[in-house]
Amino acid sequence: MSRECYLTGKKNLVVNSVTRRGKARAQGGVGRKVTGVTKRVQRANLLKKTIRETVNGKSTVKTVWLSANALRTLSRGPYKGIELL
Repeated sequence: MSRECYLTGKKNLVVNSVTRRGKARAQGGVGRKVTGVTKRVQRANLLKKTIRETVNGKSTVKTVWLSANALRTLSRGPYKGIELL
């Protein structure tokens, strides 16, 4: 699947964007009312990076999508035979 983190599996999420009107009860109003619900996409923080993966002593170079969280993990040291190039 495209645009999915190679290590963590993070990908885009479909969420609802809720539009409201009115003044909250806590601020002296009658309450907030929902006037519309629209779908939108929350994009994962993915970057295209080149890695060297070593499996059973054999290394291959790949270009993959990695999340910012996975990049932080890889920058600290080797992770399951994967190193950042």
